[in-house]
Amino acid sequence: MYYNRRRVKEHNSLKTMLLMCVCLVIAVAMLFTNVRTSLLKNSYLYIKAIETSIPYFGASVQADNSSFKNISLRDSIYDKISSDLVSPSKLLSAEIPFLNIGSDEKEYEENFATINPFNLSDAAVAKINPEELQQQQGQQPNNQTPVKVSAAFNPSLKKQLNESKPEILIYHTHTTEAYKPAGADSTEEQYSVVGVGTQLEKELENYGISVIHDKTMHSMVYNDSYLRSAETVKKYLNKYGNNFKLIIDLHRDSAESKSASTINLNGENISKMMFVTAQNTPYYEQNNAITESLNETARKLFPGFSKGILSYKRGMNSFNQNLSNHSILIEIGSDINSSQESQGSAKYVARVIAEYLNGKK
Repeated sequence: MYYNRRRVKEHNSLKTMLLMCVCLVIAVAMLFTNVRTSLLKNSYLYIKAIETSIPYFGASVQADNSSFKNISLRDSIYDKISSDLVSPSKLLSAEIPFLNIGSDEKEYEENFATINPFNLSDAAVAKINPEELQQQQGQQPNNQTPVKVSAAFNPSLKKQLNESKPEILIYHTHTTEAYKPAGADSTEEQYSVVGVGTQLEKELENYGISVIHDKTMHSMVYNDSYLRSAETVKKYLNKYGNNFKLIIDLHRDSAESKSASTINLNGENISKMMFVTAQNTPYYEQNNAITESLNETARKLFPGFSKGILSYKRGMNSFNQNLSNHSILIEIGSDINSSQESQGSAKYVARVIAEYLNGKK
């Protein structure tokens, strides 16, 4: 009995091995066939694509590929992408490449539209000043032509400086943003937005407005910039309370044309300014009201100097404008402007702010 059982077991094992071998051979054959068919089909699709532009090209291959002659190029392309189209995340990632970064690791901070805020989408609304719009449409004289404007400094706005009670906090989320002759980024103050902030501080103090200018480096890790600068703002709010009349995050823009970011005021070429707001904050109405007031003052005193207001529905970390109801973001010039042009803008920005803080209400 033991002997027969052993033979039966060996026989069954042999049958199993043979069956497995047969299955393996069939699987390999099917795989080879599918790969070959796929390669032929893909090759034929390339031919079909070329044939749409050069009909003669496909004539010589029709006979060898007759089994594929009914293939629809349109349907094949749809098959290739349809699986991605039904995935909202993939569709959004295709339109907004930033959403791909780190998607497998963690949820990222809210992204504002693009690196260049003037490349608008449904995520942002631009309120372009009429003077700026006229220039964009070629209806305004060249920016090298001086415009009749107010003087940069107004001595009647000057008051006694009280350094113990700072009225304005200036900081820089993207601390290394720079101007020519440096590159797009620089840690040298004279070429960066920090240098513009220093000049703005001096001009404001000429009006008796006490300023804290924080030069903390926030953008060594660029993607964490707003998180780091938020901590800086909180530090000063904890120390002074919400007593700042303005908290200014000072940036620069990026532009393709220098004429779009430069204006001649009182015979001097300087960088234009622009305001940016975030709507995803409980303080939006208050912050926007301040921005609107400053923008209108700039328009009245220095036509063409302010480009307008760019408002994002969802700013990254609310551009820190969720920390105070006196928070604004100002962009001065672009990477195409020189540091001299951008620092030259500081006295005009200071005049606009002094009108808001020290002028008649």
